[in-house]
Amino acid sequence: MKFKVHFVLFFLLTVCSGGVTVYFFEESKFSIAVLLLILTLFLIQYTLQSIFKIFQDIDDFVEAVRYRDLTKRYPETGGARNKFYQYFNVVSDTFQAMSHEKEVQHQYLKNILELVNTGILAYDMDTLDTLWMNESFKNMFQIPFVKNINWLSKRHPGLYKELKEIQLGENRLTSLTAGHRTIKLLSNAGTFQTQDKTYLLIAFHNVSATLEEVESGAWKGLLNVMTHEIMNSIAPVASLADTLKKRMEQIKGNIELSGSPDLDDMESALETIRRRSEGLLRFADTYRNLRKNIVPDMHPVNLSELINSIYRLMQPSLAQKGVLLETKTDNTSVIACIDRNLIEQVIINFITNATHAVKDKQEPHIILVSGLIDDNPYLTVADNGCGIPPEIQEKMFIPFFSTKKSGTGIGLSLSREIVKMHNGRLQVQTQQGEGSAFTVLFLDNHSNNRK
Repeated sequence: MKFKVHFVLFFLLTVCSGGVTVYFFEESKFSIAVLLLILTLFLIQYTLQSIFKIFQDIDDFVEAVRYRDLTKRYPETGGARNKFYQYFNVVSDTFQAMSHEKEVQHQYLKNILELVNTGILAYDMDTLDTLWMNESFKNMFQIPFVKNINWLSKRHPGLYKELKEIQLGENRLTSLTAGHRTIKLLSNAGTFQTQDKTYLLIAFHNVSATLEEVESGAWKGLLNVMTHEIMNSIAPVASLADTLKKRMEQIKGNIELSGSPDLDDMESALETIRRRSEGLLRFADTYRNLRKNIVPDMHPVNLSELINSIYRLMQPSLAQKGVLLETKTDNTSVIACIDRNLIEQVIINFITNATHAVKDKQEPHIILVSGLIDDNPYLTVADNGCGIPPEIQEKMFIPFFSTKKSGTGIGLSLSREIVKMHNGRLQVQTQQGEGSAFTVLFLDNHSNNRK
């Protein structure tokens, strides 16, 4: 309001001054007319300068808003432009408050997305430039931040293929290799727009542990029912077959029936029934191990000493088979709190499988390794054998499944259960024709290894 009054007064004063100047010129009072003319020109110049200054301030303010530079303050000194400056400051304060609120919301959302155990990636659908990826995504695939996802085509072709093939709104279950392990992932994708750009947002959730837990529970339930039914059904058969066999031996004591072909066939059949029944009972009793509630007896164990002990145990028999067994450690002082007997059982089982895998190699080689990965103790059994075909990798932890003629299919299943009891992770790295490596990683088991 003050600016309006100020502008109107200056306008009226300028008009009046101009009118009076004309009057004095007509009255030939040139000296007074010249003075009034100078005053009129001054008023016009001052008014125009004020208006130009206002427009300049408006231009500066618009430019500051355009480039989000809202730190400039305008002096509210009570002059003619005071009201404009007040408006500028109010707008600046409002924008700064909105920007601060938006930044707080952004940081809040970012922190939430960093905390979740889901890998999240967003990239421009046209240029493939990365907008954002959280730490879970980088840790999940063991990659740094990449500016453009084309970088993945050579460094991580499996992930790159998955990113290109995923469909919007699709829940997709897939397996990808990340570092030294293969993980099962549930992925889904959506889009969002900012200005004229469209971004693809993809989330990857590691469901390996969940699927393993469900699978393990299902097999334990099946084994529970199966072993119970087998033992309840076969035990009477075995007992009856043994009784009939003894009765048959008594009958054979009769001289008249001795040497009868029919009697010999019956005796042979009963022996077969008895032997197979007892075999099924032993079979069922063996697989009951998978459903036993084993409680690990945890104690601090030096992993380097552990693999050396296993080496002394296994080396003589492997040497007879022509297999070279070696040990290697990244750190001889690594300690893990484990049940030594159970972990020895796991490692020996891995060595046994490795021995089978290298049997056709000219220079069969197995190596035991211990050390730390990200402050977590680990043990690895690696070989230069035939590797594991992809179709076998999906089945090798299923109870009863074995590629060996004399195999029981219990070793890897039981090994995985033992590792889970130790809050560990069993990782498998394999390549056909070059070998395999089984790694037991003990998570949250590194307090004694920090210096």
